[in-house]
Amino acid sequence: MSENPATTEPNETNETTTPETIYSPIGLRDVVIARLLTDEPGETPTYDTVVQLVGAIDFDITDNSGDPDIQDYDDHEGHVIYPDPNMTGTMEMADIPPEKLALLMGHTVDENGVVVHSGEDTPPYFAWGFKSEKADGTDRYVWYYKGRASMPNDKHTTKPSNGKVPTRQTTKLKVTFVKRAADGLARCFVDEDSADFASAKATFFSAPYTPSITPATAPSTST
Repeated sequence: MSENPATTEPNETNETTTPETIYSPIGLRDVVIARLLTDEPGETPTYDTVVQLVGAIDFDITDNSGDPDIQDYDDHEGHVIYPDPNMTGTMEMADIPPEKLALLMGHTVDENGVVVHSGEDTPPYFAWGFKSEKADGTDRYVWYYKGRASMPNDKHTTKPSNGKVPTRQTTKLKVTFVKRAADGLARCFVDEDSADFASAKATFFSAPYTPSITPATAPSTST
C-alpha cells in the first residue's frame, strides 16, 4: 500500500528580514534653558523665553532615584512604592559667560554689566534641552523639565612661561533634576527620525515641549 508523500507548503514566515540597525549617540550641541516661572500642582507650568547655552563639552546625567520599596505578602510581590525621579547631571563647558551664570544662579547684573553675587541669591529652576547627534547623522531631542544648577567651582591657573600650551580651564556645572509639581513630568526625548515626530520637530525647542497625549477612553459599562 502506497502512501501519498507529504506536500510541503511554502513557509511565508521564513522570509529573510533585515535586522534593525542601532546607532549610538556621538555628540552634544544646541543646549538651551528656560526658566521655570510657575509650577503648582494641578496647574499648567509656565516658562520664560528659551535661552541658548553655548559651549557644552559633555553632559553626564545619573539617575539617583533608587530602587522601589517592594512589600511582599502571601508569598508574592504585593504593593510597590516607586521613588520620585531624582537625577543629577554634570555639564562640562568651555566657559560660562558672566551674564549666563548670573541667570542660572539668580545673581544681579548691574547697570554696568557687572555680575553681583549676594548671599541672598537662590538659583531658580530651569528646563534644560539639547540635541545629541547619533552615529547615523540624525539627532536625539531631549528636554529635562525641572533642574537647578549649583555654584560651579572657580579655578584659575597661570600660563606657563616655557612656551608650553596653556591649560584649558573649563567649568563644570552640576544640576539636580526633579519632577514638576504641576504634573509629575521629569523629562521627554525622541529620535528625530521617528515617524510620528515630523509635525512637532520644528517647534520642539521653541519652548519646553508639551506632550500630546490623547486620554484613554474608559470602557463602556452599559449593557
